[in-house]
Amino acid sequence: PREVGAYCHAHIRGSTLVTLDATGHCPHLSAPEATAAAITDFADQL
Repeated sequence: PREVGAYCHAHIRGSTLVTLDATGHCPHLSAPEATAAAITDFADQL
């Protein structure tokens, strides 16, 4: 749930919260391009 993501983001220093327009519990299956882009964007910041 979005509330859980917001809570985790608020309590994990340096975290990044990205909300995808994917449905279900497997965004890598329902929105693979958006998931890969979010992961790449995060990795590029490291």
